[in-house]
Amino acid sequence: MDSLVKLTNNRKLRTFRKKDIIYHEEANPTGLFFLNKGKVKSSKMNDDGKEFITLLVNEGEFFGYGALLDNEKYTDSAVALEDCEIYVIPKEDFFSLLYGSREIAAAFIKLLSDDIKEKEERLLRLAYNSVRKRVSQALIQLKEKYDDGTKNPFSMAISRDDLANLAGTAPETVIRTLSDFKEEQLVEVKGSTIIWINPEKLAKISGPIEGLSV
Repeated sequence: MDSLVKLTNNRKLRTFRKKDIIYHEEANPTGLFFLNKGKVKSSKMNDDGKEFITLLVNEGEFFGYGALLDNEKYTDSAVALEDCEIYVIPKEDFFSLLYGSREIAAAFIKLLSDDIKEKEERLLRLAYNSVRKRVSQALIQLKEKYDDGTKNPFSMAISRDDLANLAGTAPETVIRTLSDFKEEQLVEVKGSTIIWINPEKLAKISGPIEGLSV
């Protein structure tokens, strides 16, 4: 990853406010994005206008490279979950560096491979798991992505809509499930902030994919 971070050297740092759109679904990619500070989500909309979160991005990670490498329009939209600082590497510069370095090319192949595996697992969970399992899995995914060890217990602010779109269910269902988890002393809820009280038990609830042998 250190070699990839060098791609940001001498690049302009752009700022985005919470809920700002970084790129739109169906837009043509013009560059590679690197999240220097903040949190970002990418999501797709179905024909009924329902949003589904396809990716969570943390500080120190690249995003938007799938469409760039495929030379196709974006299949999702990227939005700031909080105030963000983002480096943008122009498309021409990125490909010049990519073609000139086997190390960088291999690193992005690995990133694409990891993305495919993660999305396949999430789709299986959405298809087979109960709502309770999907919400617990979404909570575990958020903790694994954003827990830097500075908060004990871990907590973060996330809208119920975003949590529902990550779990593949309705906001009302998420609210009811969070209420159940609160009664079971798995989480605390203060406004939009969720506090992970017992992540070990949440991980057990998320468990393996239902109906599939492992």
